[in-house]
Amino acid sequence: MLTVLCSGGHSPGVTTTGLALTLAWPREVLFAECDPAGGSVLSGYLVGQPQERGLGEWAVQLRRGADPGATLREQLLHLAGTVSRRILPGLADPAQVASVRQLWVDITKTFTATPGDVIADVGRVGGSDTPTSLLVDADQVLVVARPTLVDLSALAPRLTEIRALRGRRSGPRALLVGAGPYGRKEVAKTLGVDVVDHLPHDPRAATVLSHGSGNERYVPRSPLIRAARSLADHLCEEPARTEVTVS
Repeated sequence: MLTVLCSGGHSPGVTTTGLALTLAWPREVLFAECDPAGGSVLSGYLVGQPQERGLGEWAVQLRRGADPGATLREQLLHLAGTVSRRILPGLADPAQVASVRQLWVDITKTFTATPGDVIADVGRVGGSDTPTSLLVDADQVLVVARPTLVDLSALAPRLTEIRALRGRRSGPRALLVGAGPYGRKEVAKTLGVDVVDHLPHDPRAATVLSHGSGNERYVPRSPLIRAARSLADHLCEEPARTEVTVS
């Protein structure tokens, strides 16, 4: 199952949300940083890990004609103490996006053929470098937003764009994160979108996941991870949502 996380604009914490879901995922999973603006995991949560692995180096190998699956495995980092949770770090420099621009279709095919599940963080959508093949072929697309007027105003046009891209496939759903004045029902009614969940405001856990600082032992028992675990279980239990039923 391929799950794509993205945002409509601003910085609602897509990568932090993706990491939380990865840590909470009930089965084998790969978290892939596919944001054209660059990755942050190696300078944040995985600070101190080898810097030479990741999407950029994988792209180099793909352009040389190497086997996509085998070379992907060479670029992965395993989360401490696990063999079932792996991470593909993102681009070290946004300037590297030119090296992957023509490879997104092959990358998407590799993810869909990868054993286990893949959570791909594509960052802010709507730009010329957005990896649209991931949005089109994902089993589910979750658009992350804070329940604030600024975030939700940016979210509305992106939902329309993603629906158009996916055609008859299931539309995107919203995933609310953090504090704000609007609840799930209000957002769903106003924007005409299914709101799959609302993850809590948890700055202690978010700081560890986004910056690699703070008490890492707090994270597994944090409100954020508890909520992410419930959401992950729900997402994994759902039947495939790849086609819209036509009556």
